[in-house]
Amino acid sequence: MYVDFVKSNFRPTSKELELLQSQELIELYENIQQKGGHHIQYYSEQYNVFQSQEKQEFLNLFCKYLLNFELNKTNVDGQYLQRCAYVEIDKALDCFTESPEKWLKKDQAILWSMPQDVIDKLNKDLFTFSDLVKHHKNQKIDIRAQNPFTDTIEAKEGDFYQAFTMSIQQYKDYVEDPIAFLLNNTNYRKDKVYQAVNVDMENWKDEIQRLFDFFPKFFLLNNGLKYLRQNCKGANVPEIYMRAANCWIGGQQDFQGMSQININHGPGDCLWTIIDACHVDQLLKIIPDLYKKEGRWYVNITYFLQNKIPVKQVIQKQGDILIIGAGSFFQAKNIGNSIHTSFNFLMMDDFSMQQIFLRQIRNDNFKLWSVIAIRNLFLDIFIHEKLPILREYLTYFIDQELERQLSKSNPTQFKLFISSKDVLICTKCYKEIFIFFQFIKDWVIYCPDCYIDDEDIVYMKYHIAQLRCLIQADRVQCSKLLCSNYVGETTCELKQQLKLKVQINPEPNNRIVDSRQLLDEFIVGLNIESSNSHNQQNGSTVDYVYNGKKQHKKIQEKIAMMKLQHEKLKKHKKCEKLQDLKVIKYIQKTKQRILN
Repeated sequence: MYVDFVKSNFRPTSKELELLQSQELIELYENIQQKGGHHIQYYSEQYNVFQSQEKQEFLNLFCKYLLNFELNKTNVDGQYLQRCAYVEIDKALDCFTESPEKWLKKDQAILWSMPQDVIDKLNKDLFTFSDLVKHHKNQKIDIRAQNPFTDTIEAKEGDFYQAFTMSIQQYKDYVEDPIAFLLNNTNYRKDKVYQAVNVDMENWKDEIQRLFDFFPKFFLLNNGLKYLRQNCKGANVPEIYMRAANCWIGGQQDFQGMSQININHGPGDCLWTIIDACHVDQLLKIIPDLYKKEGRWYVNITYFLQNKIPVKQVIQKQGDILIIGAGSFFQAKNIGNSIHTSFNFLMMDDFSMQQIFLRQIRNDNFKLWSVIAIRNLFLDIFIHEKLPILREYLTYFIDQELERQLSKSNPTQFKLFISSKDVLICTKCYKEIFIFFQFIKDWVIYCPDCYIDDEDIVYMKYHIAQLRCLIQADRVQCSKLLCSNYVGETTCELKQQLKLKVQINPEPNNRIVDSRQLLDEFIVGLNIESSNSHNQQNGSTVDYVYNGKKQHKKIQEKIAMMKLQHEKLKKHKKCEKLQDLKVIKYIQKTKQRILN
């Protein structure tokens, strides 16, 4: 049995041989085999005999010798196999009430199993394949065809990037009876599995409300993404995925390096492989083009153990919440059919900020689109949360912008842009605009890397001197030149002042011109809400950008019309004093008509 294998391929000590032939180890090994699993699977379970200190010697033998025997390989180092952290039932209440910085920082992969009655309440009438069809059966969803047997780092376009479109009804039919579905739909191949990815649930109000009611409140209250200037699908707006058995998520980091929360609504299980952020550089040395092929490959855990990269594996069952820490690397493969929802979480601690910064630098170096406008987000968090580490990162980003500008051969003049609070995206490369940009016409915007030579005016979102003073100041106050209309409940004092201003009756000498200042502030919010679709998701198309231009043009026309109407009111009703509250209500109604 395994003793002969160990003797032939290794040099065990006499004490190790004695333990290998002991009846206790033989019974332990047979028990693991009877459960249908291998050492990796057994060791990764929430509860097993290896948790006890007295079994440490047996654990060492498994990692050193028996794992090699099971895999029939001699170059696997089981010492690099790590365990995922689990939220024990008696500690669950602490996790609900304590800030995640106290319990998530230590462990980069945490599995949190919910009681069955809680799972039933979460899924009831909303998160089963039948419920999805009942509420959204005709909604079109993106489908990816995958090779179910992919186990190689050599990415092939045919293994992942075959794109299809189905309705949710069609995907349910495929999941429940693949053979019948493939017979009736000959354009799909039998040797592939099909996964529904990035399903848009932005307008699924009931489902989103259920998720937010279910998750611990600190995921919402202490989430740095509340400072986003616009909603972003998959980040602060949950996304839903539907997966058939053998579908896989290719090896990747979160595209912005943030923590990720994933819940398995079932019914099937999902196998996750996770590498902590501190070990990702080791993987990058082995795979230099790691970030160029993200999501396109899946490998067995053996690959990581052979290359001596510390790795964890965990089976996520129905109702399990998997929390993956900032900057961690992960991949997943479905054991059965399942539905998943996920969104990002930004812990405002130094480690998380460091991982997000490093990921942004790599996105820039590899010319990858960013999902979130990180530079603007860092600025907003720094203004309101005063995190010292962000001073360093913002200085880097500002110096980077200045170096680009100084490298331009043609002299230019600078102008401050009136809508500086908007999240602006380069029309050509889809990168985030931080400070400098060109505004051509019809809402065509270029970043410093994409400037055109015949334009001699460069606009600024922020005055460069103001930013430099800002990041060096010990105290920073909210300002309408810097703050924005954030999507979440923040500590922004400007927003509170505006609410109070709305509630106070105007003085007798208030005129419509004073209210026009409020109008300009609300125009910023109007632009932000109408730009929600500009969230820089991977896979943006020309039609997508064209629709964004049309929307912005429509907004500008509405704004001009609103100003004209105010001028008429001023001319014909000179004696009538308009209250700020009435103006704001009028703007809100107009804003709603535009968005609708």
